[in-house]
Amino acid sequence: MHVLVTNDDGPPGPDSPYIAYFIQKMKELTDWDISVALPDCQKSWIGKAHFVGKTMTASYITPSNNPETSYEGPYYKPKNDGSEEWVLLDGTPASCTQVGVHHLFKEKGPVDLVISGPNFGRNSTAIFILSSGTIGGAMEGALCGIPSIGVSFAYSSRNHVTDHINTASSVSVKLIKKLYETWPTDDTVDLFTINVPLGPELREDTKIQYTHILPNKWGPAFEYVEDPVSEREDGTLVEQTERIEPAVEEGRLKFKWMPNLKAVLDEIDEEPIGNDGWAITQGFVSVTPLRANFQGVPGYTVITYHPESYIYPILIRNLKKVCPDVRIVNDFQDPVLKEDSGTKVLHYAEYEDLMFERMMGNDELYLACSYIYRKALIRKNYLAHSIANYKVKHPETILSKHFPESYELELDYVEYLDEMLDEIYEFRDQLKEEKTWWILKPSMSDRGQGIRIFKTMQELVDIFESFEEDSEEEEEEEVQENGDPLSVSRGNGIVTSQIRHFLIQRYVDRPLLLPACGLRKFHIRTYVVASQALKVYVYKNMLALFALKPYASPDEIADLEIHLTNTCLQGDMKDEGSVRQFWSLGGFDKEKVWSQIRAITAETFAAAISLGRLHFQPIPNAFEIYGFDFLVSEDLTTQLLEVNAYPDFAQTGDDLKVLVDGLFARVAEEIVLPFFGESPAPRERDDEMALDELSLVYEQDISGAW
Repeated sequence: MHVLVTNDDGPPGPDSPYIAYFIQKMKELTDWDISVALPDCQKSWIGKAHFVGKTMTASYITPSNNPETSYEGPYYKPKNDGSEEWVLLDGTPASCTQVGVHHLFKEKGPVDLVISGPNFGRNSTAIFILSSGTIGGAMEGALCGIPSIGVSFAYSSRNHVTDHINTASSVSVKLIKKLYETWPTDDTVDLFTINVPLGPELREDTKIQYTHILPNKWGPAFEYVEDPVSEREDGTLVEQTERIEPAVEEGRLKFKWMPNLKAVLDEIDEEPIGNDGWAITQGFVSVTPLRANFQGVPGYTVITYHPESYIYPILIRNLKKVCPDVRIVNDFQDPVLKEDSGTKVLHYAEYEDLMFERMMGNDELYLACSYIYRKALIRKNYLAHSIANYKVKHPETILSKHFPESYELELDYVEYLDEMLDEIYEFRDQLKEEKTWWILKPSMSDRGQGIRIFKTMQELVDIFESFEEDSEEEEEEEVQENGDPLSVSRGNGIVTSQIRHFLIQRYVDRPLLLPACGLRKFHIRTYVVASQALKVYVYKNMLALFALKPYASPDEIADLEIHLTNTCLQGDMKDEGSVRQFWSLGGFDKEKVWSQIRAITAETFAAAISLGRLHFQPIPNAFEIYGFDFLVSEDLTTQLLEVNAYPDFAQTGDDLKVLVDGLFARVAEEIVLPFFGESPAPRERDDEMALDELSLVYEQDISGAW
């Protein structure tokens, strides 16, 4: 393996105290064929520069076998006597890499790896990296298509100790070997920059932290120098703006290089953890992957959905659109998910596959696709409870008229039904009158499973008896593995054991019916995005999901295919009219409905928050997409029915897939892209909000105390 070494500090000496020790350690720990091409003098802070128009000249030195003694040279022609020689060039580090790769060592074959450094001092954070000749030398190697690594020793004292330098060199060489052997094959990384803390605390087992560049800023780097005004030989004064001969320098406007580097370093402690500057302050070895365009590798997305799932290609397409270099990983055991990986990770996975410890720790390098605590929204009985509590404190809320009358029911066995109904006597008294139709929903079921409608006490008893029959037949094989006996759905039945949580709601028996849609009952599926802690957006492009058959009052026909609009229950019977785009419907004031949906959604989140953080707890490093279901009455009063986490996007079907695609495009732009440190591109917007826009309906900072 042929390795080219360069630096920006020049040959061994006071300005370049590490290079000889470093190369000696490379010889001890590797069998690499090492070539060396260095600037002939100090070239720090020169970046990836080339001296345009300059003809470079080479000279040679013979390094000593003892790093503590001086080299022989320079001399201007190689000895060609078999002894080791290093080449010095009167150019920049990038030029040394360029000439070294293409001209100096052809007899050794192509260069496999470029190493630039070790630099005398750290090269961490944007201020140092963008000016570093060391990183410039590695960047040039990457632009030549060669894996390249910049190495910097972040010294704590200029009184160097040989043992400390040897330890830093050993750690660096071993780390370089590991990085080269495991170099990413997906073209996401062009080079790495390594920062090693040089001092007595450094050990062979010092923690190595993957990091990202801290995008810091600074103030003036130069200081005005005031000189007396000079005189010409004839005694006249020289104006500062006057063009003068180089020999007359006094009195000219001057600025001296005087950066306040201590202030730059002190500010690192105030920045979030995980960046390269922070790692050095913690005594860690920092490893930062970069692209050869002065950009950090944007991070990783871990997706554990099956590649054949409905949303998988939509996710990939939209993530790649906004973050072309993002690396997609499908294994939730991937090392990038470890807290110490130092890599930003978007984790889009099933709820049980998320990393809850990182979420609860508000890990700024980890963004999850779900909150942990949100049952105040997604469990039907808790949603009703949170809204009921909220209405007591806020009687003017829109939820007072836009959430159906609801009652929570907890039932162990059907024989206890009378006793349980005594606790919700308002409902019991209405049930006895047999004037109102009600709908029963198992609290934790989804896809419409287990839903029934009833009007009388006997019908309610019959429903629970049928559930118990199902439970007795299927309990052993279908009870939840974790022992939670709440409910397990089966077909359109429900299997229960021991504890049962249900929600009873007043059935909306006068729904909006549209002649153009066959007078079929429908509900609106609205996608709502909650981000961090907390912003809530409503996606304007909504779905209308229709029942299979034309509507009739339940007094006339109690067929569930008339009254249930959840298309998951329709199976193969679903037709092309079952799912439509809401805004394509005609015959009613859609803007009025849209306005109600936005207001109801906002108040629903306010109600969930008011129930307490054990029931709904937004966190800064998460977001979640919910499916809100609304029903419109014939008078255009819009009612919230329920909220679903991990909504079944496949209900949208292929014809309207563009709707879901637009949703994920906005989520990628508005939430994912800023997480990776980028700003979304400006979007052209009409006076009226476009269908594929996210409408901000609620914002409250609850990231701290409640």
